[in-house]
Amino acid sequence: MRLYFGSIAFLSIPIAVIILLITKNKKIIVILICLIISIGYVSILENKYSKISDMPIKEMVTIISDIQEKEYKKVCTAKIVRNNKKILINIKMSQDIPSIKYGDPLYIEGEFKQPEEARNYKGYNYKQYLKTKKIIGTVELEKVKILKSSNGSFIHNIQKYIRDTINGTLTDEEGNLLLAILLGDKDKLSEDIQESFKTSNLSHMLAVSGAHVSYIILGLTYVLQNSIIGKKNGKIVCIIFLLAFMAITNFTPSVTRACIMAILTLFSGIIYRKSDVYTNISVAALITLIFNPYSLLDLGFQLSYGGTIGIIIFIKRIQEKKSNSKVINYIKQMALVSIYANIIIIPIMMYHFNTVSLTFIISNIMASPILGIIVITGFLFIITSITVKPLTRLIAIFIKPILSILIKISQICSKLPFSNILVVTPYMFNVISYYAIILYCIKSKKNNKCKIIICLLIVLILINFIIYIFPQKLRIFFIDVGQGDSTLIITPDKKTVLIDGGGSDSFDVGEKVLLPYLLDRRILKVDYVLISHFDTDHCGGILTIMEKVKVKNIIISEQAEHSENYERFKKLMIHKKIRLIEVKKGDKIKIGRYSEFKILFPTSRLLSENPLNNNSIVAQFNYNNFKMLFTGDIETEGWENVSTCMPNLCKSTYYCISHHGSITGHIRSNCMPANCCITTLADCADSTRLQVLMGRDGAYKGVYSRKVLGDFKNIEKTEEAQKYLSLDWKTGKVRSV
Repeated sequence: MRLYFGSIAFLSIPIAVIILLITKNKKIIVILICLIISIGYVSILENKYSKISDMPIKEMVTIISDIQEKEYKKVCTAKIVRNNKKILINIKMSQDIPSIKYGDPLYIEGEFKQPEEARNYKGYNYKQYLKTKKIIGTVELEKVKILKSSNGSFIHNIQKYIRDTINGTLTDEEGNLLLAILLGDKDKLSEDIQESFKTSNLSHMLAVSGAHVSYIILGLTYVLQNSIIGKKNGKIVCIIFLLAFMAITNFTPSVTRACIMAILTLFSGIIYRKSDVYTNISVAALITLIFNPYSLLDLGFQLSYGGTIGIIIFIKRIQEKKSNSKVINYIKQMALVSIYANIIIIPIMMYHFNTVSLTFIISNIMASPILGIIVITGFLFIITSITVKPLTRLIAIFIKPILSILIKISQICSKLPFSNILVVTPYMFNVISYYAIILYCIKSKKNNKCKIIICLLIVLILINFIIYIFPQKLRIFFIDVGQGDSTLIITPDKKTVLIDGGGSDSFDVGEKVLLPYLLDRRILKVDYVLISHFDTDHCGGILTIMEKVKVKNIIISEQAEHSENYERFKKLMIHKKIRLIEVKKGDKIKIGRYSEFKILFPTSRLLSENPLNNNSIVAQFNYNNFKMLFTGDIETEGWENVSTCMPNLCKSTYYCISHHGSITGHIRSNCMPANCCITTLADCADSTRLQVLMGRDGAYKGVYSRKVLGDFKNIEKTEEAQKYLSLDWKTGKVRSV
């Protein structure tokens, strides 16, 4: 990232300076000066982040967030007193520490760690996410001392009062939904509700946006218009309320955008000037990005500004489409607002979520009027809890069924056909081309505009087609699925093969890791899936893939025992009408024109000792002279029965060590392939990348045993204590990770 920004700065600044010297256009000069300043500013920030490294830490800090309980730890945000930098503090559940709360000044000792970057291709970048929050890294807490007990800040106490009031009156489901709608606080909102809102294209209702702010202003205006303070003072009161609202919602990008635009509109009325919506949104974006340039990478920022820009661009068309009937007029306007907002944000949704919804019009027409009632009633509920508390019970009786109706709408709309169409991640040039065509449609006044747009679309389709048919080499990717194995093979004739899929009892690896990875690789159809055996850490992710994408063929062996995973697999296979290929030693499976699997194990005589592992498929993937041996979790007892495959082992180019690099699964023989690898904890694209050799520390007893390392002559030995070991495919040397 640092090199990326540095390269842009190095190339852009001299080019910009040259253009400045030769141009006389004032607009271009202003844009170029802003460009130079922006690139310089971001490069300085990136340089600061890059200088941070893992180290022990002893600091005085102030807690600036509530303590959140996760599955295995507690988490809070703190600000270092010495330099005002933010850190995330992780506290183990088992740790015996004093009770800490928001605002407490602490002395802490621990281990500072840089956040992880994406471990897979286009995967989740935790470091980038924390940058959008201005957090430099995490601290694993070891010792803590509370220097002084704090009562918290005024704003935090308001936030706490609102949460306590809502949670004390409404049920958990309804209260957490109301908090999400009013404050954008989704921390305790159930994953099921969040997923139904996302699938039904109603996620914007859980991130305070322009609609929320409009309803707030509408409610305040209605209250203040007949008061003695007058219109002008009423607008000032609205501005003060919006400033306080931004602080209460922690200045999230969507809230900041909506509130700043509203404040500028109100202020223009106070000074009797015409409000310009383009100026308002530009000022809002500028303020947000000056405060934190990395907000540009925040999904909330992109969706909020994208949707608003879509509505602004097409607002005249919305106003033109009016009818005499108020009901029809409302439906038309809601439909057009949804369509025009989605014209801009659909590529963003495709890029980040790999989904497209064709039912967003229905869900938004049904839910939008309910949102207005909830926002206005919700704030009335909070105000009366301060002034006339007994009234809150009456308002709660009114708001409860409305919240339930909204949940029901999201659930119904999420199950409609075409509400959640899975798509591959678009190429960035496709996204840019899409927006360029939209811009041309808006700006161009030519009569033959439609013909030009059709021609541009045809050219774009042809470019994508050429990219698809362009010949490529054999590509093998080892996917980081945590504790477990998963390998993706893409042959030169575009056949896709997935070998195992990782899995976990506490985490849906298929949904969270494997499916996004395949979509980022632009794969919606898998030609062959090979399941070595039915341990969860090998087949769990595959079961999700079978549900979500088209799988044509699945390769398994005869099962010595029927596990729960195998029973679920059989039901899915029948339901999805997937062709089953059951193999044994001696079988060959042709994969396209040039590739094949040669099955070396198991035989028709299955082993009874540890049957899941010891009857794993041992398969050699062959492509011309390239051979790679995949071994599943076969252990010593299994290897003793695979003696006949030794000649094949010798001929293999790469050998993936069985059972995650454990000594229990490693075959000890003088006959070893030229290179070796293991398919655990890695993302490897080709022979120029590093490949994990040994598995995760503590995953299994004997992982990356010295005896295992000693069996490979071309591997450079190391005496350091490592968490992971990686093998460089070019040099055969091991490095510490």
